[in-house]
Amino acid sequence: MQRINWFPDPLITGKLFAEINNGAAKAVVVADNKNWLRVTSTATGDNFGQFSLSGGLIPPAGTYHVHARVYAQKAAANFIVYSSVNSSWKQLLNKPVADGQTLTVDSEITIPEGCQHLLVRMQLGREVGLIGMMSEILIESADTYDKAVGGGFRASSRGTRCHAIKAVRRAGDVR
Repeated sequence: MQRINWFPDPLITGKLFAEINNGAAKAVVVADNKNWLRVTSTATGDNFGQFSLSGGLIPPAGTYHVHARVYAQKAAANFIVYSSVNSSWKQLLNKPVADGQTLTVDSEITIPEGCQHLLVRMQLGREVGLIGMMSEILIESADTYDKAVGGGFRASSRGTRCHAIKAVRRAGDVR
């Protein structure tokens, strides 16, 4: 089975537009030689930054492995994945990130039949000045995900398949 990362911009290069609410600011920053989406709260209230997938960007219904690197500063934050079917939203994943912590998210989600929208969100607290960041986002079929060979990260997108035949060549960076 071919490995596919359904998230269209895992390296946060700007291919996919990041959405924010009115109480947040966004920027792409480089840390640890990686691009990160940084969301900073600029007002009190519901503060978040997210990527929205719809139409042909949504994976077929099934079980998927979600991988991401996330960071929170000045307060805890949450990495959340939501799905929408017929305008009814459901939380598929919610990973808390402690203040000052960089965390690797490795979890499974089930995308429901008829999913019309998928949100990958960094949710901040309600105070001003909080920061949350996310990078290296992967949504790969649980059937093809293999952590021993670096997961499916760097498969780039549905348009970029993992080509290596020998596992030795794939270790740590699937290409």
